[in-house]
Amino acid sequence: MEKKTAETTENNVRGEAAKAWDILDGYLTRSRYSVRDPKTFEPLEPDYLSMVAGRLIPKLAAARKLLSGDGLAEDLALGLVSRHLIPASPFLMSFGNPHTRRSGYFSCYPLGHVEDSLESIEAFRRKMRTIYMAGGGAGIDISKLRPRGAPVDNGQGIASGPVGFLPDFDAVTGTTNQGGRRRGALLVQMDWNHPDIKDFIEAKNFNSKLNRFIDSLPAEERPKQGTQLSNMNISVNVFGDFWEREDLIDLVAGNMWETGDPGLLFVDNMLKYSPLRAEDEPRFSNPCGEYLASANTACNLVTVNAARLARITYNRLKKENFDPEADLGAYSREFQKQFLAVLGRTAGLACYLGNLILDFDEGYPLPEIREKTREKKPVGVGLSGFHSSLLLAFWGRTVYGDDRAVKFARAVQASLTLGTLAMSASLARETGSVYENSVYWKRHLSELRETFAESDLTDSTAHILDDLDNLVEEKGGFYNCLTTSQAPTGSVSVFLRNIDTGIEPFFSLEVDRRILDPKDGWRHFTLKSQELSDLLDKFPAFHERAAAQTALKLEPMEQLNMLAAFQLHNHTGVSKTVNLPASATVEDLKELIKKSRDMRLKGFTVYRDSSLTGVLSAAGNRAEKEKRDGEEAAVPENFDGESADRDVGDDRPGRIFRARSASLNAHITLSHDRDNNIREVFVSAGDVGADINAIFTAFGMILSVALRRAPFLFDALVKVLLKVRMDQRVVIRTKMSRDPIVGNSLPQAIGLLMRQRKDFLDKGCPVPVPHDDGAYDLCPECHKLSYKREGSCRKCLNCGYTTC
Repeated sequence: MEKKTAETTENNVRGEAAKAWDILDGYLTRSRYSVRDPKTFEPLEPDYLSMVAGRLIPKLAAARKLLSGDGLAEDLALGLVSRHLIPASPFLMSFGNPHTRRSGYFSCYPLGHVEDSLESIEAFRRKMRTIYMAGGGAGIDISKLRPRGAPVDNGQGIASGPVGFLPDFDAVTGTTNQGGRRRGALLVQMDWNHPDIKDFIEAKNFNSKLNRFIDSLPAEERPKQGTQLSNMNISVNVFGDFWEREDLIDLVAGNMWETGDPGLLFVDNMLKYSPLRAEDEPRFSNPCGEYLASANTACNLVTVNAARLARITYNRLKKENFDPEADLGAYSREFQKQFLAVLGRTAGLACYLGNLILDFDEGYPLPEIREKTREKKPVGVGLSGFHSSLLLAFWGRTVYGDDRAVKFARAVQASLTLGTLAMSASLARETGSVYENSVYWKRHLSELRETFAESDLTDSTAHILDDLDNLVEEKGGFYNCLTTSQAPTGSVSVFLRNIDTGIEPFFSLEVDRRILDPKDGWRHFTLKSQELSDLLDKFPAFHERAAAQTALKLEPMEQLNMLAAFQLHNHTGVSKTVNLPASATVEDLKELIKKSRDMRLKGFTVYRDSSLTGVLSAAGNRAEKEKRDGEEAAVPENFDGESADRDVGDDRPGRIFRARSASLNAHITLSHDRDNNIREVFVSAGDVGADINAIFTAFGMILSVALRRAPFLFDALVKVLLKVRMDQRVVIRTKMSRDPIVGNSLPQAIGLLMRQRKDFLDKGCPVPVPHDDGAYDLCPECHKLSYKREGSCRKCLNCGYTTC
């Protein structure tokens, strides 16, 4: 009776967690993924299971069989319905949709070099737009474009240089999406030895240029003009003598420290440790950096749900009377053995699904991408929910990033890779088609053996590895040119019901969500790990150990070690941003950059808390908080005009707001000190001409000077701004109020925004900031101050919403 009661309680706890996931599942399906009635535009699929069972599985079942024998189609259908594996978002959106004219089954496409001609630049713009409309992202390399000042048109003119074309590419990305469901994403890469590399490294450092100007006041010189490239990520291709150029390393590290950009792509490692042959140039990246491959090949991603498989393993061991509380050693050894075996089998099924996807003609946005992708047959199997599996494997006693966790991560990636290669070997024997690169594969299989030996898994894997060795000896390779890639797994992790996306650690063990349902209005709920929620409630010590290893408690080197552990047996790349505290220095960054190259990583991205749009300049603890009752603010008796600007030392958080009218699209950035005084106002008026934009920039700088030196002038300055009328309707929508700000001019709208922001801060900021040192914006999904950059993506650390 007691046993039955305990099982009932466990099911109830997991049932409550499932209800919250059901709400989000339905919302996400209806708003982004569902097929819509072409007449009423109403979604026809209410949730993930209806989408999978009613649309995906029937069409997959009718696909050409790649292997003889029965059972694979049934196993695949069961795996999809049970959330053991899942294809990428574009496939979920487009596959089997009879109404769409924008089919696209793949996530991203590295397009290779833009050639040095306007014709090539225009051709790439058209390719990018087509790809974005099909739900994908793009990567381009601008290293071949001639430098700024070089002659063009037989010496009749001079070139603007590759950096001059970045706003053009950015505009295409920002204005094209798949019917509002998935916005385009772009990575631009450039070789470190290009003459314009310094301009490229600083291309996204717009805010820092304003800061350097303001921090140097008083000054008469004009500020450097910059462009906010908000729809792209940039990366520098480094190789050879780059490591002798301390000036460039300093410049890269400094810009990373300030903005998170650029990332680095280690070309030497990309070439040396890629299963693609050198002549196929595996040096081009997709926007999130996990797919590093040949130009014009598709990023064909499938994700395995490690959290679900780990919980299945735990349940099985529980029935076999293994108890992690009583004998952790015996439990952990058996858990790893069983979990890694089922992980490998599921990875093989995921690889099979990826190969089925390659076969559908309509899934390719461009014919050249279809040709190259089918020639090489790339499949990128990755995983989600790794941290859950780590917690269950060691019952929370091994911390994400320590030596035992790193060893486990290597074994997890090795098992995932082995499962995909076993499937690819079967396809090679069945079809006779092989991508040859025997030198790479022999080394790769040898390294897999070493990892399995270290993890005491030799007995269970030796026969598979022997078979793969024989295939490589006989045919030189496998059916697929590559089979593994670790994506960030944004929305698909919601369908898998994981809040530990990809290989990332938990940010929090539970997150609050708030969504706007067209029928039910605002809905509030709390998400917990589907697979761990009941165990965390039942075992307080397990909960305590899990909470002690969440993301903000980890050191940068722990993150880097885990990244390297997964990269070792991964065929392409691993999407994992190294997150640094706000206190990290440029020297810290330089050290991490050099270590990451030596750890065989293929790329390096970093985000320092309080960089980019969040913290715009230094500020201090001592901000004046004066009464502002009269028309003119009273000057404090001790005010000397200089001391108020000496409050330098701590971070000053800020937010960016967008103002729109019929003739402009401006961005207003407000920063505040710890006493909630607005201290800086930056204004960028967009594409209105250099002179007008310079006037608005100066206008914001003058306001910033006044507020930094005399914050008690706030009310007086706002009243002046409110008097500026031009009969031009300017609208600013914020998450601080349901009603938009509407002004009769941009200055008036800025004044209203400043007042609303000050009132919002003075009321105590009704939504929590996840980390005191953080730099966050309001999330468009959960509306909490937890939306920030993570590497190549923008991600909500509260609810998991991501732009990837």
